[in-house]
Amino acid sequence: MRRKAGRINEEHVCIDSFIQRLKEIDSGQKIFYCDNSEAKLDPPDFWVKISGTIFAVEVTSITDYDYEALCTKFFDDIRSEFATSNIIKGTYSLSVIKHPRIPKKGTFGWKTLISTIATRLQDMANAPSGIKYNILEDRNGEVIIRKSSDQDAKIRLAWDVRCWWGRGVIQEELSQLIRKAIEKKRKQLEKKRNHLENKSVLDQYKNVILLFYDAYDYSDVENIRKAFLNVQDYNWLHSIFVALAYSDASNKLYPDSPGRKGVFLYSKNELWQ
Repeated sequence: MRRKAGRINEEHVCIDSFIQRLKEIDSGQKIFYCDNSEAKLDPPDFWVKISGTIFAVEVTSITDYDYEALCTKFFDDIRSEFATSNIIKGTYSLSVIKHPRIPKKGTFGWKTLISTIATRLQDMANAPSGIKYNILEDRNGEVIIRKSSDQDAKIRLAWDVRCWWGRGVIQEELSQLIRKAIEKKRKQLEKKRNHLENKSVLDQYKNVILLFYDAYDYSDVENIRKAFLNVQDYNWLHSIFVALAYSDASNKLYPDSPGRKGVFLYSKNELWQ
């Protein structure tokens, strides 16, 4: 799969996190893996042989990359607007909470929203630190600007998703993302067939492991496990593993990719749970 320059290879992050976790559980077990993407075979993403048993390993992300890309472009345009103004002073954070409906790129609504933010930043230049304004709000989320200091002249993007956990909003959203990802992956594996034997991947291989790439960076193990309690219809999988937030751990299999700690959300192997 082609990736844009600079985009993290989630497959390489997840498989390393998964294998390093298995070694933590039992350092004596023999583990071999084959990167299917290099062989241009799909699915699965990897073949992993653990103590003589072969597993088909698939990687999927629990996030909306289209929305993430929209937010990134949104912030880039705001930052450009900020940089061209000499009258905006202070340090600010732009918080995107949950999934508010940001207008499509380049539309009149998009330009109007950016202009509104630029005007608000100018108004906040002489306001006290700590003040905040709600720029956009709908049933899906909100965009908020906060002034954190009178010093410098800069703005940063803050993903304030964790504050929604107390209300259960993010937990339910995460449950939905996991459910949809599992359902989508099953359909893909049922559709992909071996033409020689006319069998799907699921017909051929009963030991399928799903690795989740936590691109949303929920990170808290307790919360993600609570969200998983609301998920059903995953018993066709042997195991479900999630690579959590980035840590100081190195990526041993792919040193050019970030390292992550990970946990099993479910497994038929009791030692892995």
